[in-house]
Amino acid sequence: MTMTFDTLGKAALHQMLVTATCRRCGRQAKFVAEDLARVYGSGRDPHTLPFKCTTCDAKDCEVRLMGLPFDRKPDTIIWRPTKGRR
Repeated sequence: MTMTFDTLGKAALHQMLVTATCRRCGRQAKFVAEDLARVYGSGRDPHTLPFKCTTCDAKDCEVRLMGLPFDRKPDTIIWRPTKGRR
């Protein structure tokens, strides 16, 4: 059975990671879905989040959801979300 995670709340319940990959330079950032749900609301579609690459300033990012790897490498960085000024 395949599940569709169309909100941050659903992804947070299943302890998912949200991965944003810049389409221009390939830089990747990972966030815990629960943290993003606290900042942007649990009803928000993760594919509509305003990610911006810190390397090349592009706003064109591919967003994917993945399960939280319990055996992840110690050098894997998981970022905490912040809202910037507009």
